[in-house]
Amino acid sequence: MDKADTPQIRREALLKELSALHRIVCGSLFVRDLNGRPRWTLSQMINGKQRQVYVAQRHTDAVTEGVREYRRALEILSELGRINMTLIKQETDHE
Repeated sequence: MDKADTPQIRREALLKELSALHRIVCGSLFVRDLNGRPRWTLSQMINGKQRQVYVAQRHTDAVTEGVREYRRALEILSELGRINMTLIKQETDHE
């Protein structure tokens, strides 16, 4: 593999991984005690305001996975940004 191709190959792999994230849920899931019973809550920022939404016990696994996917999506986007800057610099250095 040619070193010049490495950022492009990595970028394509990241884009493929990002496209496979289908349950993205933005926010943080936590449990709190309400009258001695656990209550699952999703905390989200919507239009600059924090909102908290009740999550039924039967949905916690799916929401947990969605939050995990959201965090991975942010990591991917950050890495894509770094790769794209590298590629831009390589393009302008060769002009």
